[in-house]
Amino acid sequence: MPEPQTTSARPRHDNLSPLSDELLIRILTCLPLPSLLNVAPVSRRFHRLAEDSQLWKRLYYNRFVLPRAMRIPGFRNGSAREGKLHYSSRRAIWADGRRGGWVDMRSNSSDNNNGGRVDRPSTSRDWKGQYKLRHNWSKGKAAVEELHVGDHIAAVGTGEEIATTARPMLVKISEGVAITADLSSGLRAWDLRTKELVAQATFLESGSTSPAAPSCLAVDDQDLHSRVLNVAVGFEDGSFGVWKLDIGKHELIRKYRHEKSTNGELVGIAYSHPYLLKATESVLISLYTFEVPEDPRSATIPAQDRPRAESINIPTEMDSQTEDEACAAGSDPKIPQMTNAPSGSLQAPVLLTSLKSHTSRAPLALSIRKTASTTIASIAYTFSTLQGWSLGIQDLHLRASASKTKTTPDITTTRIAYSPPVRSSPSQQVPSPPSSPAQATAHAYRTHAADDGPTNICYNHPYLLATLPDNTLILHLCTSNATSLSVSPGIRLWGHTSGISDAEITSRGKAVSVSCRGEEIRVWELEGRAEARSIEVRPNVPAAKAKADAESDESNSNTLAAFDEKRNWVGFDDEMVIVLKESSQGRESLMVYDFT
Repeated sequence: MPEPQTTSARPRHDNLSPLSDELLIRILTCLPLPSLLNVAPVSRRFHRLAEDSQLWKRLYYNRFVLPRAMRIPGFRNGSAREGKLHYSSRRAIWADGRRGGWVDMRSNSSDNNNGGRVDRPSTSRDWKGQYKLRHNWSKGKAAVEELHVGDHIAAVGTGEEIATTARPMLVKISEGVAITADLSSGLRAWDLRTKELVAQATFLESGSTSPAAPSCLAVDDQDLHSRVLNVAVGFEDGSFGVWKLDIGKHELIRKYRHEKSTNGELVGIAYSHPYLLKATESVLISLYTFEVPEDPRSATIPAQDRPRAESINIPTEMDSQTEDEACAAGSDPKIPQMTNAPSGSLQAPVLLTSLKSHTSRAPLALSIRKTASTTIASIAYTFSTLQGWSLGIQDLHLRASASKTKTTPDITTTRIAYSPPVRSSPSQQVPSPPSSPAQATAHAYRTHAADDGPTNICYNHPYLLATLPDNTLILHLCTSNATSLSVSPGIRLWGHTSGISDAEITSRGKAVSVSCRGEEIRVWELEGRAEARSIEVRPNVPAAKAKADAESDESNSNTLAAFDEKRNWVGFDDEMVIVLKESSQGRESLMVYDFT
């Protein structure tokens, strides 16, 4: 019987190795994302080629830029295939980021040596990292760490008469830097990457025995490219102050401190140099400018020269200057002077206008934004109507004075707009979510809401977002042009299963909301969308730790303890979400959710 013939393996020719890197990259551009990830472990050369920036730039474009651009009028119905919109590997200006900037191939990567962001050449843009960042945001995947910021407990009284302050710590975040303010520790800046304290300043004034408690906080990041943040803090005694944070030098320098006022506690503040907007608990709105001449008395604005606020249905009127505000405006000889003021400090600001409303109420939100030709100071507020409650917006348009003898800016236009009323109901029942987004829009205002209206509102033009007691949010779109201001009907946002503590939204339509109890955090992508969908943030927990927690006898008690902890505030930037957590003992910490 003849032996079976053994067939030798046919030699395989390597057709890829002789190819140049440029040709291989061109071939790899045709692969979908899963295949590209499978090619990377083949060899060191393919690992290096699979990391090429042009590959991930194209993937980033197809996944995140093109779908967003297709929502722009004029690029729909397949018009992009006709050549109006196409991918280009050259220097691009793709819209990206919460700050309304452009992807111009300049990277603001973190630098371990200086603890901040620095400009890199155009070749250093990590497009794979950018893709991973946006992918994690879209899936709600984040690594979570806890940053302990100290015990926020202030003792009041003597002996056994000890009480703790109910006011939570104030927090703001800007490009990887968290600013915190509280009575016991003062003003502090934290590097969220290294979890280290950058700088600290006290609120205690010379000659006083105890500092005033901070009640509101605002951050001006106009000079962030120079690694400088300007911070404005309002206090419960009616005073406010401005500090300069130099990230590179690790310094917090006080620039100005205003004296206390008899108008009451400050509940809101907005700062964009040189303008500062503040609101008291009695809804007294004051607008200041730090652009003053050398002699502040020469900048006094006569009352008859100030423009009166327009009114549609809210009796908002110009209020006469109080004694404290007149001092700031320079009409009183006793102009407030700063004690031990450092060099380069700001002069006392000039009061541009003061608004008083007798019908609006908290919550309210303040903002200052700059356009090419003007600066707009906005006040978003709540007011009651016969049908229930509504949200209002008032814009003050500021422009440099055309008069040669007047150095302070002019308020050229005042506009007011308001949303349709939301019906109130005595029943505090939680509504059921609609079966479709269309029904959510149609029934947004037919849904019963709580009598008290929204619990919190945030405004970042053009988005006005309000959190409601029925575990939902409502979103309005504000349209502002040279002649008018309008507020669209609201869209109800469903998704939370418990009470919402706070929410934040950017001008790009990305919002983050957090529940009062538990770990529920939701991310909303609202730009150009009529539907109200959200993604729950799911922290990445190591498998070993998750298994140990599941097998622990104390897992149930830990779960109950987590629900005893409050989430008082949420904020985010392009890479991180931070949540202020307060334990039942009053200790506060920052939960940092890193999407990188």
